[in-house]
Amino acid sequence: MMIVDTDADPGLWFHMPLRLGKSEFAEWLDLQLQATGLLHQRKLTWREKRQMKKFLEGSAAMLGHRVEADQAYLFGPMPPQAAPLVFFAKQFACDEEHSELHLSMMAEPDPGTAEASERVETTPFDSPHFGTGLRCLRSWTAPDGHLMLSVSYAWNDPSHNIDLLLKGHYDDPALLEASFDAIDDFARSVRLRVPD
Repeated sequence: MMIVDTDADPGLWFHMPLRLGKSEFAEWLDLQLQATGLLHQRKLTWREKRQMKKFLEGSAAMLGHRVEADQAYLFGPMPPQAAPLVFFAKQFACDEEHSELHLSMMAEPDPGTAEASERVETTPFDSPHFGTGLRCLRSWTAPDGHLMLSVSYAWNDPSHNIDLLLKGHYDDPALLEASFDAIDDFARSVRLRVPD
């Protein structure tokens, strides 16, 4: 498999390790809290630190083990009192011909399991590294009643026989929508590179 990398501003998008030992991950968390405080030019409250640690520990465990994501990135500019916004990238070996239908199957929810109340909007999305792929916005109501919003990007890289999915979701649609330009820029910066 290739390494999923980004040219995004490292002061805005932080690489999130998914397969570190407990002490190394705790070290990364401490550095992440410091970086978030510096980015927002203030000291984080103990409640913000506790909330952020709990969320990131859960996200890393879920993405690393259940989703088996290749990479994850954290969007730094989200307000510290809000939940962190995490995007993950996952590669799939692609044996079949690149097609819009194949990409839409990666980006969109399965119609058989999608809720009737879900709203899905899929549009072409251009990347300087992969060409034209798809961007899928999806909204749905969570079990606790609040609105969720996700954005997925999918591309085919025929030179490496890889399909790439980049995905994130958030429980505050207004905050996510306010960040769409930065998220689209981040998606355009994602690329694949050969491992060293």
